Order: sequence, then C-alpha cells, then structure tokens
Amino acid sequence: MIEFKQVSFSYGSEKTDNSLYNINLTVKDGEFILLCGGSGCGKTTLTRLVNGLIPNYYEGKLEGKVLVDGVDVSRMPLYEMAGMVGSVFQNPRSQFFNVDTTGELAFGCENMGLPVKEIHARIKRTAKDLYLKHLLDRSIFALSGGEKQKIACGSVAALEPRIYVLDEPSSNLDVCAVEELRNLLAHWKSQGKTVVIAEHRLYYLHELADRVIYMKDGQIEREYSGKEFSAMGRMELESLGLRILSMEHLKDSFVPEKKKQ
Repeated sequence: MIEFKQVSFSYGSEKTDNSLYNINLTVKDGEFILLCGGSGCGKTTLTRLVNGLIPNYYEGKLEGKVLVDGVDVSRMPLYEMAGMVGSVFQNPRSQFFNVDTTGELAFGCENMGLPVKEIHARIKRTAKDLYLKHLLDRSIFALSGGEKQKIACGSVAALEPRIYVLDEPSSNLDVCAVEELRNLLAHWKSQGKTVVIAEHRLYYLHELADRVIYMKDGQIEREYSGKEFSAMGRMELESLGLRILSMEHLKDSFVPEKKKQ
C-alpha cells in the first residue's frame, strides 16, 4: 500500500510549477491509478515521491510522509526501492545502462546481486510474458522508439516489483506502440500489480484505471472511479483541460479524398 500523509514538496525556496501542497492519498495493493492534469500540475512530482527519486535524487523541501508498505520512502536508499517500485520514464534512453537489449534486461538483477541462474530465468520469463523474444541480443541503437520503451519496461519487470510507476510513457510512441504499451499495462494489472501512471494521453488508459486522480496547481482537485471517468463527455473533459477518451470521432478527419474521375 502507498500512503501520502499531509505531503507538500517544492523544488526550490519559492513556490514553482510541479510543487505539491497538502497531498493525502492512499493507493491500495493492486490498484491501477491514473494521474492526470495540465502540465506543471504536480503529477510527475507525485510519481517521484513514490519511487524515492524525491528526496534521494531531486532535492527540495519535503513535508509530511510517503509510506510504501509502512516504510518511510525518504529513509530508504534507492537501491532498496528498486526492488519494491519499478519506474518507467518518458524517454527510455534516460534509463539505459547497456548497449544491448539482453544486457539491459539483466542489469537491474545483477545490481541486486541475484544468482546467475536466477537472472537467466528472469530474462527468459520476462521475454516470454512481455513478448520480447524477438528483441533479445540486439543493439539498443537499432530499436524503434516503441521497442526501446518495451525494453525499458522489460528491464523493470525483470526485477519483479509489486509496484510500477510510469511517467508519460506514451509521449514518444506512435499509435501501434501505444496499443502494445496498453497490453503490457493490462498484463501487469492482471497479475495484481499496483500501477501508478501519470499521463496526458488518456484514451488508452481510462478503461484500465480503477481510479483517476485529477490534479491542478499541485493539489488533488478531484477523484473519479474508473467508470465515472470513462462516462465523462468531451465538453466536460475540455473544461478540465484534459484530452479525449476516444479516437473514434477523429477517423473521418483522416479519410483520404476521393480521386477525381
């Protein structure tokens, strides 16, 4: 379980975008949580508090407590957090440490000091579960954006964390790659994993989310159940500054004109 108790955070001495104010939030085990809101609303900062990047990497003023399974995240070193919380970022290249895909899948497990036999077993299991077999033993530099994101997800999945935190993972992906990402997220949900994802693109997530947290100016302004959010109309979404939940109505815009006879 993830708990935010009266949490406020600012990156500098003054109030800035991405700061958080008086956050109280509980995420139950196995919940799929979608964080949404305009740029600078604080959703990325919230994810950094879950995976321990704040305060271990990003400095600032932190008040209140963030607990994962009852443990104060601010007191836990990042190498211990990695086994509990897996993180996938907007740009997968920012989290690669190897030049080949198989080495990347093994990297986190090696850092955790797992036996070689167990590392090989996890690579094999992850490649099967995430449909990565065709990407093994390839150069990272030869992959498409979607393939790089799949390897990033695989390297995290190989650690077998119970919690996954993702920060706008679809931002550099095309439609086909987004659909593959959705399938992966659905797989993690079916496994009973806890998923916390911050996103602007909502159409591929709203049917997966158990709860949607709408943020504005560093605060949680509204909460919706997944069903409530999916039922929202386009006008209501636009009033909140959110994107559409369906791509269906855009199809007509891409129908090519008939050739003149």
